[in-house]
Amino acid sequence: MSERKALTRTEVILLCQRQAQGPILCGCGCGEPLDPVGEKVIDEHGLPRKLCEPGREAERDVLENRSFYRWPCSVAKTSKDLTQIAKAKAQGGETGQYARRQKRGGSSIPSRADGGFPPKGSVTLPTRPFR
Repeated sequence: MSERKALTRTEVILLCQRQAQGPILCGCGCGEPLDPVGEKVIDEHGLPRKLCEPGREAERDVLENRSFYRWPCSVAKTSKDLTQIAKAKAQGGETGQYARRQKRGGSSIPSRADGGFPPKGSVTLPTRPFR
């Protein structure tokens, strides 16, 4: 007796369509039916895995957070997700000016040796004769 062969993604979608007796629509809400034979179909996370606490990405793998997207819809969603991920990294200090300065060890502008501004009244301005 041979082992059972796993279904491919295309076969899973075709089987779901046959059992549902109708088209399975794209998960983005565009209303277009999935066509696994004619174009790519991508398994997308509704909420991106990278937008959660480190070490808790597996919690986003639940079936309620996943759906099938058509290729063009998936590209648009991924682009939007990457923007949100970049913003979250910048706000968390992982990227951006703050992260670069921390990596370097501080600011690249040296501070004054005496520790600040001179005392008030200690600076005299040169006087010029008026013409």
